[in-house]
Amino acid sequence: MTRAIVFHYTSFTMANRISFVDLYSFYNDMDGTLITSMMDGQNICYSIRTFGAPHIKADSIEYRERLVSVEQEKAENVRKIINEAIRSGMLSKEGKFRY
Repeated sequence: MTRAIVFHYTSFTMANRISFVDLYSFYNDMDGTLITSMMDGQNICYSIRTFGAPHIKADSIEYRERLVSVEQEKAENVRKIINEAIRSGMLSKEGKFRY
């Protein structure tokens, strides 16, 4: 009779608590695409959430508010990136900082 050998091992991973802050809100889909590209390019963790009732209705298109959340420790860096994109005309001036 053969006996099965079972190896028990545990992978130890460190759990870190990461605080996200709601940094910037906007309504424009193009702004969202650009912000996503900028965050990916800088290797920054982010979350974009859509919520609320439609803010503007134009030609059957509903614009809902979108909120960008980033790690609290990187919020100032992301603020500088977004401000530079607004100054250079890449982002519209319709959004606003929340944090």
